Formats: sequence, C-alpha cells, structure tokens
Amino acid sequence: MKTFLYAGLGVVLLGVGLYLQFGTVGVSPADRLRCEQAIEKIYGDSDEAKYTLLPKCGEPGMVAMMDARAGGAGAEQAAQAIATANRSDLIGILLNCALIGAGIGALGAAAAASRQSKKRAA
Repeated sequence: MKTFLYAGLGVVLLGVGLYLQFGTVGVSPADRLRCEQAIEKIYGDSDEAKYTLLPKCGEPGMVAMMDARAGGAGAEQAAQAIATANRSDLIGILLNCALIGAGIGALGAAAAASRQSKKRAA
C-alpha cells in the first residue's frame, strides 16, 4: 500500500512540476504583444535588432526592459524592473524544480518500499 501511495504522489508531483516548467508560458500574450510592439517602435528600421530581440519577448526580463524603455524610465528604474522580473521568474523555476525533485524522491521511496516488501515476503 505504501508503494502505491509513494508512486502516486511521485507521479503527481513530477507531472505538476514538469507541466509548470515546460508546459506553461512564462509571459502572458498581452505582455508579449506589448514587448513586440515596443521593439517595432524603437528598432523599426533595424532588421538585425528586431531579429535578435523579438524572440526574447517570451522572457519576463525582456518584457520589463522594453516596458521601461518605452515608458522613458531611467537606467536605475529599468534595472530595478528587470531585476524584479528576473527574480520572480527564478523563484518560479526553483519551485518547479523542487516539485520535480520531490516527485523523483517519492518515486525513489516507492521503489525502496517495493524492494523492502519483496524482502519481507521472501
């Protein structure tokens, strides 16, 4: 019974962690669109800059930087906005990895419980 409990918990934790890490979008579609529009407005004549920057609009730090740039914020305010966005993104990544690790640990506990129950039966 313990084996199934640990295995079920492990699968759920691993699934939730993997989904949150790889299955969700880091930036909302509205934020992404706002970032892309800011890049088009600021770097409209430079195809190279647009080619380099547009794919990064999926990153929270890039969205914060373009919001600060479009809003005319100073360097200190822009840096603070980028740091805050990156910090919240990092915390999310760490939580997702903790869920994945807990899921792997629970699956390991299920394997250990299974081995132990087989030893008792023998």
